[in-house]
Amino acid sequence: MKTAIFFQAMHNSPGKYKYLRYCHLYLIPLILIFSAPKLWASPPQPHHNQSVIQWQLDKTVGGVEFYFAISTCNKENVVFLKMNNKNSYPVEVSWKEVFQTQLEKNKEGFAGTKKITISPGETFESDCNTIQQPLLIVLAGQISPTYIATISGFSFKDISVTKKQ
Repeated sequence: MKTAIFFQAMHNSPGKYKYLRYCHLYLIPLILIFSAPKLWASPPQPHHNQSVIQWQLDKTVGGVEFYFAISTCNKENVVFLKMNNKNSYPVEVSWKEVFQTQLEKNKEGFAGTKKITISPGETFESDCNTIQQPLLIVLAGQISPTYIATISGFSFKDISVTKKQ
């Protein structure tokens, strides 16, 4: 009721309350200026897996170090693989994969033996959105044809390293 009387008085005596009519012209820009950092700040970027990758050395065979990292990609377990060829020449590497899941302790991957040629230096995958080497990323759905695995462990098996001619 008091508010209605105030606005009626403001309408009937324009000279007396003239400044109140236009206060919104000053208040809105001030509100925008003080809230601008919040409005213009970029939203937090999603981390599809990119909490810092924690590589774990599994084995070293024939001058090649074999690493893995268990992470998540789009809310799904994933194993990233990395190989560091310490040799001064390219090598052909073959291996099998063994997983620890919620249902099995030593589940051998149903993809069988994988084979890749790597140059000296590191070859790896660490981002499921820009896959360069599909053999170096294993999604949970690729471990077993009968269930989606929750991966708790990984190891390389039957590794072979041969000099590439």
